[in-house]
Amino acid sequence: MALFPDTFPGILETEGHYPILKNVSIYAFFIFITFILYQFRKFASVIRANKLFSNESILISKYIGTLFIIVGSTFVLIKIISTINKTNFFQALARSIPILIVYVIPLFVVGIFFLLLSDGFKKALALKEENDLTV
Repeated sequence: MALFPDTFPGILETEGHYPILKNVSIYAFFIFITFILYQFRKFASVIRANKLFSNESILISKYIGTLFIIVGSTFVLIKIISTINKTNFFQALARSIPILIVYVIPLFVVGIFFLLLSDGFKKALALKEENDLTV
């Protein structure tokens, strides 16, 4: 933060009289990204072990999707809270539209993709178990 002030995304910039909100948003951003990267690592190890259609891969992909949606929602809330001091709610929401388009919508799309992937893995696991029982 203090060493590299221009390296963080514009979504973490806050307006108004909440300087602590910027610090909290940066720390929350790093914590969530760390959790997401850890879950990606676990997911990659499950894929390498050829256990793609297992309960573990279902839970990991569901967790990754949920984390992406939480990160997107958190960014929207932080941006609205930081701008609501100067304006009303609808003006704060209007100021947040560029951030929604650039940062939040892709996060939601990736999150929904992983949730759908989790559902697909669950159905494939049921079909695999059914197939294993018939053979």
